[in-house]
Amino acid sequence: MIYEVLSLFNTPDKFVIQPHNGLETLIIDRQTGDMSITMDSSAVSRLIVGTPPTTIYGLWGVLQLLSGPHLLIVQARRHVGNLRGHSLWRVESADILPYCRSSLHLTETAAADNEIYLQLVRESLRTPGYYFSYTTDLSRSLQSACRYAAESVDYTATPAAAAAVVDATPLCDRADDRFVWNYNSLIKLRRFPRFALPVVHGFVCVTTVPFKGRTIDYALISRRSRHRAGVRYYTRGLDENGYAANFVETEQILSVPSSAGTNQTANPNAQALFSFVQTRGSVPLIWSQYPNLLYKPAPTISQDWDKQFDAFVAHFSDQVFTRCYGNQVIVNLLDAVGKERELCAQFSRMCSLTEVTRRFDGLRYEHFDFHRECSRLRWDRLSLLLERTEPDFDSMGYFQAAPDGSPQRTQHSVFRVNCIDCLDRTNVAQCLLARRALARQLADLGYAALFANNATSSNSSESKTDPDAESLESVIKLAWSDNADELSLQYAGTGALKADFTRTGRRTKSGALRDAYFSAVRYARNNFYDGWRQDAIDLLLGNYLPERGELSPFAQGRDWKVWLLPSVLLFGLTMLTMGALLPPEHWSEQMLFSLFWCTSVVLAIFGIFYYGEDFVDRPRLGQKFSRQKRSTV
Repeated sequence: MIYEVLSLFNTPDKFVIQPHNGLETLIIDRQTGDMSITMDSSAVSRLIVGTPPTTIYGLWGVLQLLSGPHLLIVQARRHVGNLRGHSLWRVESADILPYCRSSLHLTETAAADNEIYLQLVRESLRTPGYYFSYTTDLSRSLQSACRYAAESVDYTATPAAAAAVVDATPLCDRADDRFVWNYNSLIKLRRFPRFALPVVHGFVCVTTVPFKGRTIDYALISRRSRHRAGVRYYTRGLDENGYAANFVETEQILSVPSSAGTNQTANPNAQALFSFVQTRGSVPLIWSQYPNLLYKPAPTISQDWDKQFDAFVAHFSDQVFTRCYGNQVIVNLLDAVGKERELCAQFSRMCSLTEVTRRFDGLRYEHFDFHRECSRLRWDRLSLLLERTEPDFDSMGYFQAAPDGSPQRTQHSVFRVNCIDCLDRTNVAQCLLARRALARQLADLGYAALFANNATSSNSSESKTDPDAESLESVIKLAWSDNADELSLQYAGTGALKADFTRTGRRTKSGALRDAYFSAVRYARNNFYDGWRQDAIDLLLGNYLPERGELSPFAQGRDWKVWLLPSVLLFGLTMLTMGALLPPEHWSEQMLFSLFWCTSVVLAIFGIFYYGEDFVDRPRLGQKFSRQKRSTV
């Protein structure tokens, strides 16, 4: 168990961190960086005399910048809900505190760079969607946690004995490192596990719903991977290790009284748990789609087929075997025409290779052209996707645990859903698939008629005939639409598109207008702000480590085209405006004047879009990384 509420005393020489409900005190030497635990209250009192305390709610970790180590703290939190008796929290604000009291030991350039690094870290900390728990491992699904417990003890151990062993293991040691976004920052704090707070990034919600005279808990948890993490256009596809961009594990959990749906009498406080896991991730090929001022840049696919195959195999070997997701049902929502056509074709070709099907005999590929099937607002055709995947539900199953934690059912495979962004279309499809899984779970609890007829639609009339079904339906829609908005905000910079369908069960004109606005904001942010956001993520995750003496990554100037072409455009528009407002003395001269400046404006616009990659906001900290990636495609 991790200390919940702490008092931070920021003295000139030390950081003194005292838990409100513990005897031990963590002392961090601000000069040497040494950390130690003491239980000598009198010595602590002498250290903090005259220093006012600051209440904090966790230690995020330690981050190294140019001026030295920095302590990251959780300043404010918000209670999300309770699940299995554990409180889940959301980070409302976090901050970074320097060990060193000044930057006088740095050169002028290094001090300026250090300030930029601090701005980047604070930018990343302001991103919504960081969650944690002091008492339970939020980074693992129920099935993964159960498997971890089974592997930690002798096979003859009872569930209670296994739970006791796991509870004795520090959270930072048993967490799934893929989803712990402060994994690298916690390295120095691992020796003090009650102070080391694992933080996941994504989405968490828990809602209590009245149901058939009882209350059930519905939870939705999305966990973003820290591997190949980043923003929309600067992280696409796979890296050489098989890590996919924007990889997210989403788990839907239903906690019900153990006697629900049966005639047995049981402890009314005992809860049976049902879980259904899906994953999403960028198209598992080596490809890129760097911003270049076009609304939708064309994807560039690596032509090195050996590297493609190796990365593809590494990705699914990790998913199927290492992470124990089991067989993969790939649901590809890419367009079969337009700019996504070649990427879709290469993906389909890779999945059909004999070498792939031999290695992964349970790999199944299902292509559903979302935009073509649902064109002209024919969203009812999403039922076709559910019909095609119905046999997969039979073999996939879901996870179920008894009140004592022992597994009763196991999920044998997962849906891996993708579109090009793994955001809008993906969330709509995953919501429908999760809802179908929930219908099966309720049917197994004895409520077969409740969702049986409306499991293929998010807006059916049958659910409204039962107030419990209607209440649960609204909770599901709200959770999945909020999930879509939060994941989209983290990756693309805006709320999700098509969220009106997830939220209301139908496509609306107001939803279309909202999508148009978000599309415009995405265009602006992805072209002119995402380089900064990518740097912020790389710095917070520890993918980039600032070093003294290196050339400043922020001192690189822009090409002459970046200032010349916009200047010509602006000046040309100004001259055309003046020519239109001032009365001409000779029409022939006016025509030649207008023609010249119209030509200048058109050529400037053409040049700006032709050299579009020079005008966008590019990452500075990953420049070398980006060039390496460009050379492979």
